[in-house]
Amino acid sequence: MSSISKKKISVKTTLRSITSRIRRRSSMAASRRRLRSLTRKPQTTIPNNGQARSRVSDKLEALKNLIPTQNGDSMKADRLFQETADYIVRLRTQVFVLQRMIEFYESTSTGSDETVL
Repeated sequence: MSSISKKKISVKTTLRSITSRIRRRSSMAASRRRLRSLTRKPQTTIPNNGQARSRVSDKLEALKNLIPTQNGDSMKADRLFQETADYIVRLRTQVFVLQRMIEFYESTSTGSDETVL
């Protein structure tokens, strides 16, 4: 082999070696980052500036506007969530009843004596 081809081979080998080391290091670093993110405890503190609290308050206010209440506007969050769950159940029941009514009236308009309810 000529000295030029030996140099090309050694340069290629060196580049491959360096490239493989870089890849290994970056994958190891990524693995360490993933491991750290999995082992870290979630932050439970609210930032001092109050932005998170403000966003939660805004969302609770929007939810209050969606749910019909009899108690007025002063409602704690736990009660608001209970009212929301009850409202969802009422809406689902109304949808179910309306669907059965549609099926009933469709079957009677075609002349069928079959009742769906």
